[in-house]
Amino acid sequence: MSLVLDYTGGVFAAKPTGGSLGTDPATIGDANFGDVTLLLHMDGSSGGTTFADSSGNCTIAANDTATNTSVKKFGTASAYFSANSSYLYVSSATTGVADFGSDDFTVEMFVYRTTTGRDIFFDTRQNTQSTGYFLVATPSSGNTLQIDINGTTYNSTATIATNQWVHIAASRESGTVRGFIDGTLVSTNTDNTSITDGTNGTYPPLIGATGNLWAATTTANMDGYIDELRITKGVARYTSNFTSPTAAFSNTGPTLDLSSGNMFVHTPSANVSYAFANPPASGTAIDFTLKITPSATVTITWPSSVKWAGGIVPLAPASGETDAFTFYSTDGGTSYYGFHAGDAYS
Repeated sequence: MSLVLDYTGGVFAAKPTGGSLGTDPATIGDANFGDVTLLLHMDGSSGGTTFADSSGNCTIAANDTATNTSVKKFGTASAYFSANSSYLYVSSATTGVADFGSDDFTVEMFVYRTTTGRDIFFDTRQNTQSTGYFLVATPSSGNTLQIDINGTTYNSTATIATNQWVHIAASRESGTVRGFIDGTLVSTNTDNTSITDGTNGTYPPLIGATGNLWAATTTANMDGYIDELRITKGVARYTSNFTSPTAAFSNTGPTLDLSSGNMFVHTPSANVSYAFANPPASGTAIDFTLKITPSATVTITWPSSVKWAGGIVPLAPASGETDAFTFYSTDGGTSYYGFHAGDAYS
């Protein structure tokens, strides 16, 4: 039980939490959010030209592309592309959006096509058009899903419907490249070649346009709407048939719900970006402990509100190692003071 320090109603009054085990952080938020390099909800008011990246990695610029509130999958809007002149591009980023190397990845989004024929959804091709790119598109004729990696094209026979929302995804798992339409596996191929992109260079990744744009040989090639675009680096989220997402993608990683208890246990298997939610109101103290035992080599990103002693952020535990971290806050979660309370417990 937490100790109540009342000081006659002065400095703070701590609320006892009873030492209860809180909700498993893995059940709240996106377990793989720490590996998301681009997350666009395409939300906003009608006609908006600001497209925020909820991963915090990228700055997005728009060319004749705007939010549309009348046709959307989730949230308040989607991005509208008008074939010949509109596209989005990554104007800057902390890390390469699709700089996957030979590792796993997942690229996914909801698309609403308004015409048949060629549509480019996402393209990191540079002006040479032969190397250093990743592409999800429909081919030059027909309406089927096409995945193109470093000049090798993988087609499916499954159709991407028009005038309705369709979830499309491409993933790579240990060299196996898969394509999905509305959660159904439609293509499987082998490709473990290294993928790079032009992030922060002359030819940045494009949304709604072909990389030929940078070679000035063609204009944009998307006619319709895109919503909920997410790119995950190092993780194949989908390897077999699955149920298409039924809600907007999460903006947070595994989350500690502080209203559910003050002791938490987590076993991450991939890079993790923690979030803290529902602290008590300012003036009421809370302290809580998180025990972490990774099942793989991971990195940990803590909330920006966490203040560490000496400004030194502790390293993540090694695979199989158990570490304990404690935190407290008295200002409603504006700031948390963090301590690496225990290292390599047996």
